Amino acid sequence: MPPSPRYTVRLPPALDAQVQARVRAGMPFAVLIRDALSAYLADTPPTPHVPTPADTADTVQALQEQLAALTQRVEVLEQQPTRRRPPADRRADTPPTGADAVARPAGGPRKLTRRQAAALRAKRQVVTWDHGRTQVIAPHGRGETNTTI
Repeated sequence: MPPSPRYTVRLPPALDAQVQARVRAGMPFAVLIRDALSAYLADTPPTPHVPTPADTADTVQALQEQLAALTQRVEVLEQQPTRRRPPADRRADTPPTGADAVARPAGGPRKLTRRQAAALRAKRQVVTWDHGRTQVIAPHGRGETNTTI
């Protein structure tokens, strides 16, 4: 069976307003659509700018000049003496006490609060758009269930 020459298209509100204005002005809808589609398909995309060897040489020359300037600045900075850091406070080198240690269960990682668990579930939930419908893919048990809203 050959494809149908009829098409259904949804227009955004701004474009729909422009189409309605043309139709109200007296232009038949079918003629408007055919003319607009013909003009769009006949329009050739702009050709990308292909750099010439002279452009490439100029770019390489500019990069070499920038590299030379940066190298010179680094050499100047390396020649300058650095300030000596103040000595560290030795009083902070005492071993931690029982009050400093974090209490964690011996069985593994810490338990999440209800708020943290809810945030983690929401983060793992994926929302995709499928032809105007919202499709929520949420992990459930071993597999995943897809719910279309």
